[in-house]
Amino acid sequence: AVVSTQSTGTLSYDNHWPAKKVNLRATPHFVAYHNDTKTYAVCTSTPSLNPMMPKMQNNLDKEEVNIEEDDSFPYPSLNWYSITLYAREGWEVIPDSRIDFPKYERVTCVKYMELSGEQMGEQLKGYVVAGTMSSMGEEVSARGKIMIFDVMEVVPDPEKPLSGFKFKCLYDKEQKGPVTEIDCIMGHIISAIGQKIYVWSFLNNDLVGVAFIDTQIYIHSISVIKNFILYADITKSISLLNFDKDCKTLSVVSRDYQPSEVYRCEFVVDGTNLGFMVSDSNCNLVIYTYQPEAVESSGGMKLVRKSDINIGAHVNSFFRTGIRIHDGSILGTTAASSLLHPSEKRHVTWLATLDGALGSFLPLSEKRYRRLFMLHNKLVTAVPHVAGLNPKKFRTAKMPGRWLMNPNRNILDYQLLTNFLMLSHTERRELAKQIGTSPSQIIDDLMGIQKAMMIF
Repeated sequence: AVVSTQSTGTLSYDNHWPAKKVNLRATPHFVAYHNDTKTYAVCTSTPSLNPMMPKMQNNLDKEEVNIEEDDSFPYPSLNWYSITLYAREGWEVIPDSRIDFPKYERVTCVKYMELSGEQMGEQLKGYVVAGTMSSMGEEVSARGKIMIFDVMEVVPDPEKPLSGFKFKCLYDKEQKGPVTEIDCIMGHIISAIGQKIYVWSFLNNDLVGVAFIDTQIYIHSISVIKNFILYADITKSISLLNFDKDCKTLSVVSRDYQPSEVYRCEFVVDGTNLGFMVSDSNCNLVIYTYQPEAVESSGGMKLVRKSDINIGAHVNSFFRTGIRIHDGSILGTTAASSLLHPSEKRHVTWLATLDGALGSFLPLSEKRYRRLFMLHNKLVTAVPHVAGLNPKKFRTAKMPGRWLMNPNRNILDYQLLTNFLMLSHTERRELAKQIGTSPSQIIDDLMGIQKAMMIF
């Protein structure tokens, strides 16, 4: 007898990960998970035609002038931004939790932060922090806001059982320039405003300046680990800062002096080692390291370029997850010592591209990397490729113009390595013999990488 069943849920199991589609009827931009209330703050925007044009008067007042044209004139489109709370169970909208932003105000970043109170020893409290900027054309100077919201638990309406939470705005003040990025560092808020990076302390529902530093042109990406700050400039690559909480200072540790149009930056955690991953406008992923003892670093002033690869798509988002230890074979350790092994502190760096793809980056041990590197080079010529294209040439980093720099091919293509599993038993033995290993060892390495990236 054959028994067939059909799932009645809304989850789709046709992908690598179970997925659920939530109809927002708007364009989503940011999602922040509030850990205390188990809710999601989702920032969306809806477009509409705008027949008005902002103008600056002689007395520095701003007013809107109506654009009088015929019916065939294409009026400009304007996005209206809002932030709404969603429940974790079922992803349903929490009633009366929507916050609408004024006209011409654009939300540039929304994050969940755990901030300290009046005393440094006080327990951290979670808030939803948003950064905005006003875009009114070339005649009106751009300004921005930092807004801090607290998600409060209230008595729900009997007719609306999900109305148990709502936003409460604790801080909403205009800054001297557009707020392009925000993050949290050691219980403080770090923000990029114009050409400066500020560190704020949230005291008595007000922001008090702690430290600041002048940067280069336009900061649009900030990543923080402990007291280290990695920020990306739109044309001047990345820089590494250090925040001293006791002295209340921001200092430059090192930077990359080669111009690069950076899309996003993130830390790469490999045990006790720390790297810096960058995605640029040429669809490259580049990894830098801080090595003051290296000659090419000029005593630590320059970041050393260690690895690069071209993935064929622009990456606009990074996030990190810890490796889940399923058994000791994943990281090359025994089950008894895996909890104490420093390789457990490795993180998987996930990336999202503008064409809707997801990817991941995983640091490997030196021994496993050398073994898979030799297999990688053999598979370039050992297996047929789509349309006869060369994967080694495609994955080589693309350099803008004529850079006097050689590519650093230290990143392996896992998709190419999995072609080893499609070979026959005889071909596997022949390839493994050429690199001095066995097929079972290579299969264990590939399965270990796949298990390490399982987050569910």
